[in-house]
Amino acid sequence: MITDRDLPEPWRVVASPIDQDSATQLDAAAGLKTGIEDPVSWDLIENSETGRRIMLRMGFDESGVAITGLYVPGPQPVGIGELRSFPLAAIEAAVRTRRATRVAQVQAAVMAGPDPFDGPLGRPEGPDDTQFFARLALRYTRVAQSSKGPATDLAKAEGVTPRTIQRWTSRARELGLLPQGRRGKYA
Repeated sequence: MITDRDLPEPWRVVASPIDQDSATQLDAAAGLKTGIEDPVSWDLIENSETGRRIMLRMGFDESGVAITGLYVPGPQPVGIGELRSFPLAAIEAAVRTRRATRVAQVQAAVMAGPDPFDGPLGRPEGPDDTQFFARLALRYTRVAQSSKGPATDLAKAEGVTPRTIQRWTSRARELGLLPQGRRGKYA
C-alpha cells in the first residue's frame, strides 16, 4: 500500500488499497493471477494540480516491493511526455525504504530486549553485540523522527561524540537493524 509520504508533490493518495472487487477485475483484465503467496494492492493516486489519476499495482519482484502494473483511468489519452512525468521510480523507492525501515525496526525491537529506552546506552561489548546495536537502532530511529541531526542529538543525550554514533549506526546498518541511510541525513 502507498501512503501520502511515499508520493512527491503534487501527488496524493485517493485510495490505498482500492476495493478488492475492483482490484480483482483489474487483475483479470490484465491477465494477472494473485493469491496468498503473491500479495498485491492496487492504489489510486492523483496529481492534485492536473487532476490526473493513475492506479498502481504494488507487488513483489526479485528486488522487493515493485510497481507491477499501471492503469490510467479516464477518457483523456496519455501522451508519452505525460507518462514520463509519472513519478514511478520515486514511489517505488519510497515504498521500499518504508518497508525496509519497518522490517529493521521490528528486528531491532525483538533483539533489543525489554525496556530498550531505559538508562544510558553504554558501549558495545564487541562488534557482534546485537542487543546493544538493536537498542541503539531504536533510540536512533526515535531521535531521527524529529531531528535534522540525529547523530549529533543522540550523541549529546548519550555523552559520546557524533562520530561514535555514526560508527555505531554504521554497524547497526550492517547487522540489518537500521535501513540504509542517505548520505548527510541519517549517518
